[in-house]
Amino acid sequence: MFPSITHGAVRLCVDPFPLLDGTKRQVLVYEPDEERYEVIRPGVPGADWVEVPTGDLIAYLRAALNQE
Repeated sequence: MFPSITHGAVRLCVDPFPLLDGTKRQVLVYEPDEERYEVIRPGVPGADWVEVPTGDLIAYLRAALNQE
């Protein structure tokens, strides 16, 4: 994964050049409060922020980045 920080969130991408094609496998992770994260998959039609508990974050990110 290739991390970067954008719009106050951490962006994790499978492709090092996600901005060239917004449909590449990527997620944005935002921490609005301690112990709580919100995650979105940019480029996925109808995507919306999903609240993910701290203990489930890594598993959620792996699953999201493995989806086409």
